[in-house]
Amino acid sequence: MAKTTYPTLSVSKAQSGLPKLCRDKKAILITTHEKPVSVLLPIEDYEALIETMDLLANPTAMRTLQAAKAGKLRYRRLNLGDENFGL
Repeated sequence: MAKTTYPTLSVSKAQSGLPKLCRDKKAILITTHEKPVSVLLPIEDYEALIETMDLLANPTAMRTLQAAKAGKLRYRRLNLGDENFGL
């Protein structure tokens, strides 16, 4: 997996610039004594991560994805409103 590099700010700089950082909607790595301690994420990125984790935790969805990757399934539109994606 490729390592992603985010802009980095100290806790004190992040605190003083928090309103602007929130408006900018960019991921920021927050450090203390030059060590990463937290990440500020736009809500869209956070929601995408949660959705991905939910999908990965769903055994039915994972079996379907593995079958599709192996070329054993024909195309079907997913129902994103269904917790099992209509699978």
